[in-house]
Amino acid sequence: MRSVVKVAWQSSSNGWKAELLLAGPGEFERWSLSPGRSFNFEITDERRCTGYAPAPGERTPCPEFKKIERGSQCPECRGKDIYSDYVRGDDRTELEGDFSVYLAQISDKVKVGVTRSENVPKRWIEQGADHATEILSGLESRVALENESNLSEEGLKERIRKEDKLPSNNSSQALEEALKAYDLNGEVVDVNEKTVYPEASGEIMRKGLFQGELESVKGQIISNGRVALALTSGKVVKKPEQKGLNSF
Repeated sequence: MRSVVKVAWQSSSNGWKAELLLAGPGEFERWSLSPGRSFNFEITDERRCTGYAPAPGERTPCPEFKKIERGSQCPECRGKDIYSDYVRGDDRTELEGDFSVYLAQISDKVKVGVTRSENVPKRWIEQGADHATEILSGLESRVALENESNLSEEGLKERIRKEDKLPSNNSSQALEEALKAYDLNGEVVDVNEKTVYPEASGEIMRKGLFQGELESVKGQIISNGRVALALTSGKVVKKPEQKGLNSF
């Protein structure tokens, strides 16, 4: 039994590739998400703690791999996580380094977000963006969050549900219209061209079976052409208890 931490992305010579990071009792496991690789597992509604980040770029497993009712961390691990206050937008938190504010178009919706300047465009790819643009860069974390909050109050989304991230969109019109509407400037980037995967397709699901060959990955969603499975942090991955159509 393992729980989903996230789909992690890494740059390669021919484009960005993904792997699935899983948490277990006192350890982590990584599954390569290579196109054509066969899988047979089930995502359930059960949740287990995914550990915590003691420092930027580091992760420590939950010692007890605790069962939790919601979210992705037990109270003890959440209390140790360096990003807990930052994720909540707590203005008492000041992370070192330069931060950027960006707009991302995912399918036909546009969101505003903040990430470390060095993580652009990785953050866009992690979120499954089709098109994106960096509108501010080199900011202190607090200033970047303030700009994000101001744009959110003016009407831009800060989050887009996984169910709304497909189908992909070849047109950047929604993003260009948002830039014009909010009087913002930035170079529009086609994010889909940066990965090794074709367009994802299939029925969006948050739990259930995933069987057969992997065809595509978009952000935190994997697809075999029939099912587009959203991999939610904290949810348990295990061997199938139900049988799929391939079993008959």
